[in-house]
Amino acid sequence: MAPTDLSCLQLPRACHEALAKQRSARIDSHTIPVATTWWNTELAAVGLPGAPMASSDVTQLSRGDLFADVAKLDTDSDEELLRFLWRVLAWGSGMKLRLNRKRMRAVADSPSSAVAALHQALQAAREDPARAYEALHPRDCNAIAYLGPAFSTKVLYFAGRGAFDHPCAILDSQVAATLRTICKWESLGDNAWPASTYVRYCTLLDRWAREEGRRFGRRIGIDEIERWLFRP
Repeated sequence: MAPTDLSCLQLPRACHEALAKQRSARIDSHTIPVATTWWNTELAAVGLPGAPMASSDVTQLSRGDLFADVAKLDTDSDEELLRFLWRVLAWGSGMKLRLNRKRMRAVADSPSSAVAALHQALQAAREDPARAYEALHPRDCNAIAYLGPAFSTKVLYFAGRGAFDHPCAILDSQVAATLRTICKWESLGDNAWPASTYVRYCTLLDRWAREEGRRFGRRIGIDEIERWLFRP
């Protein structure tokens, strides 16, 4: 299938309506229940740095919580980098935990290479989506086993601390389904996207965000559009 001409794609009207709502409510306060006890127990069992994922009384995490994590993150600390990863995975997984034990084992098998990939990705994420994506998907393989695009792009996204000009957005199967069926990006596959596709995605969202910003007379973050694409 020939690549879809993304310059022709228009943002659906339903997304215009969603963007009229307060950014803080849709983004910063987007909260997910998390299985804190499970995470802390499993991390302790494997003996990985970054435990506990959260204190035992924490039952949910928001995007705002993860933005705050990055604001104070010491990227030279293996422990802090891995705690950030566990918290991103906990937020992204919610109560569906099926692959996270395998992800932990993959990190435990080669912690230095996992930390190096995370460090490189976080450094690149604020400027270069292609280089950031490739840090976690070198040669279209996962740098950390079982950490595919759906979760690694969450890492890249949260690296931006919620900044309007952050160039990386979350891309998962739900977002892709909306892009294919509602927005008519017909050539977009289900998953395992190459870096070039991820860059096209982020560029498309940036165009839509700039267009909507002119419509509303305020800055629109690409994550505000991603939020609608995830659950239109």
